Amino acid sequence: MTFLFYILVFVLSSSIVSFLTVVGYDFPKIEIMRRSKCNNCQKQLKWLELFPVIGYLFLKGRCRNCHKRISWIYPTTELFGAIFVILAIYLEKNIYLFAPIFIMITLLAFMDFYHGFIYPIFYLLSIPSFILFIVFHHKIYLITGIITYLILLCMYRFSKGIGMGDIEVLTILALFFGYTSILNIILLACIMCILHHLINKKRSFRFIPYITIATGIIFLIS
Repeated sequence: MTFLFYILVFVLSSSIVSFLTVVGYDFPKIEIMRRSKCNNCQKQLKWLELFPVIGYLFLKGRCRNCHKRISWIYPTTELFGAIFVILAIYLEKNIYLFAPIFIMITLLAFMDFYHGFIYPIFYLLSIPSFILFIVFHHKIYLITGIITYLILLCMYRFSKGIGMGDIEVLTILALFFGYTSILNIILLACIMCILHHLINKKRSFRFIPYITIATGIIFLIS
């Protein structure tokens, strides 16, 4: 793979993450065709300011018009999203088969982070992965998905320690990743939650962002 190829991958993947951030923040009021603008002063952004990561550095982390600080969430997620895709390609992972899944959980993670709830309609984004898995004869772990759903549903009924959205997302992931990976994903996500609690002393968490990060890590190292 050439250096130019990885540059193109970085630009494309960070742009996709940037778009998913906007959709997750604005949905259901999102206007797909509108120009991007500052959330504070509503000033439309210029073309250079729209570049993922580079735009943030160009603006020095502040809106050029009102000088309000821009959230670190934007450049951080764009950067790590692009790095994840580059690593997946470099390590020869089946990123093309799993791309719809990662787009789905990334979008849901932003929704959960910003609003504390998700829209199940976006589960449909996983359908292309189902089709690709069938076409290329990759295994779908139906039994693992059913068992995962039932166990997590029992936890929900008796303890309320997990939300239905979390259960549904983990069930979809179990269908594609199998029992070993889904156990590791849940374990890693819980560890990150515990560490976050120890640092910030929060009692409640939006769990899907942790699930998304854990899924990316397990995907790369498994």
